[in-house]
Amino acid sequence: MRRALVIVLSALAFLAGCTTMSADECRAANWSDVGLRDGLEGKTLSLLNDRVKDCAEARVTVDTPRYLQGREQGLLQFCRIENAVPLGLNGKSYQGVCPPAIDPEFRHRYQTARDVFSARTDLRSLESRRATAEERLRNAGNDDERRRARDELRELDLDMVRARDRLRDTERDQLDVDAPSS
Repeated sequence: MRRALVIVLSALAFLAGCTTMSADECRAANWSDVGLRDGLEGKTLSLLNDRVKDCAEARVTVDTPRYLQGREQGLLQFCRIENAVPLGLNGKSYQGVCPPAIDPEFRHRYQTARDVFSARTDLRSLESRRATAEERLRNAGNDDERRRARDELRELDLDMVRARDRLRDTERDQLDVDAPSS
């Protein structure tokens, strides 16, 4: 019985965390500002639907035209080509919200930078795994444990060489994207 209560309370807490706005936030919202923030963050229009549902539960009507106006202003800033690279390098996601005229270039620059982020993340993970394997080797109690740790270190060293090559290649691709066209 107690376990069931804990599960129900946990589920309710999780669902409450899924709301986009509280009742108080809905009542106090400047919808133009909310839209502007969402646009500056490159959020999709589906977020507006979530906000409408959340605020309807609080008996608040979203001022959709003002929200959309603010979002468009935010997207004008978000969708600048020079924002694509930092977005990707920071591991953020791009939701395809930019206008069709610039989306292909924005997406290309974003994806190239995102590949660099991914390669760096993979290399850091391998470095961490290698440090753990080195610790295991230092603490090995017998020959079999030492052999396994050395084998793992050899495999990790090979993986790290490949990861560094991938990182070098993706960073070179990033430089090609950043270079001004002649």
